[in-house]
Amino acid sequence: MKSTFLDFHLFPVPEQAQPKNGVKGAGDKGIWVWYEAEVAQQEEIEGFLAKVFGAAKIDLAQQAKHICLTKEESISFSRVEGSKTAKFVFLFGVSGKRLGLHFQLQPYQPVQFGAATFILTDSIADIFEERQAGGKEKSGQLWRTLKACFNV
Repeated sequence: MKSTFLDFHLFPVPEQAQPKNGVKGAGDKGIWVWYEAEVAQQEEIEGFLAKVFGAAKIDLAQQAKHICLTKEESISFSRVEGSKTAKFVFLFGVSGKRLGLHFQLQPYQPVQFGAATFILTDSIADIFEERQAGGKEKSGQLWRTLKACFNV
């Protein structure tokens, strides 16, 4: 016999409201960039992110907020200050569930949820390594998505 007491899914929401590494960038255009990187790689990855978004005419430091999560860190995106004004949320290899988002995201397929568009991509470290090796598959997918989002 099927119980009807709870006929809906329950999702745990991360309790942490602020990322351990803090939020960088002014976020003037409501762009949020979430990624994961080793401490030793963080500066290099941020430089690469600045180049990637710069190609789409987005100044990472001024127009976006970017957050580097530590390994397996979970956080409640809706509780982060300023998250209500998000227009574009890029998740570079970070699952939505780690941010308390419980809707389906397919890689490189923008999903409108509320006032924001969410985009799941490959890990920025994987894209960076592929570019260093001369590959263009993942970076090409990212570029097509950026062009569609920002009319480049």
